[in-house]
Amino acid sequence: MDKIAPRFKNFKIVNFADVMIKISTEKGYIKDASHDLFRTLPTSMQNKIKDAAWDFISSQKEDVMVDTHAFVEHTGRFLPGLPMNDLKRLKGLCGLFCIDAPNETLRQRAARDHERIRPEIVGMSDLTLNNYRYANISALSFISTTLDIPMYVIYNEDGKLSQAADLLESHMKDAFNSSI
Repeated sequence: MDKIAPRFKNFKIVNFADVMIKISTEKGYIKDASHDLFRTLPTSMQNKIKDAAWDFISSQKEDVMVDTHAFVEHTGRFLPGLPMNDLKRLKGLCGLFCIDAPNETLRQRAARDHERIRPEIVGMSDLTLNNYRYANISALSFISTTLDIPMYVIYNEDGKLSQAADLLESHMKDAFNSSI
């Protein structure tokens, strides 16, 4: 998202995981800003932190683009990233944007990412990765239908970031009925 953020100057881009990590480190639940350490916290503690993160996001005055996952997979456990009760806190929610990539691309990106150690993605089978992706699409489809807002799917293949960003920009113009 950092590479395409300049295209969306009218929005505050908030990475949900970054907000949770900031809260977790400030409260002393984890010692560093590792996304993967956060995943090891008990579910009840993760839920409290998620509530605080949604409170922060819903309190923003400007238009916000939330960068997050519909589900987060951890050792076969799929944790909801977009619970309906939390989404209802957001005012003016007008679109859901699913940015996806082929399994091998996801594995290669995880292997190249030196900030987040993600061996579970690198070694994940096609079956598990597909289940993860299907869970995300299913959740977004449900949310889209329940809230009566469009869902947009964008494939971000390696070497085609510009095309994916163009499509995201086009979809955002549609969702917000304006130029961005």
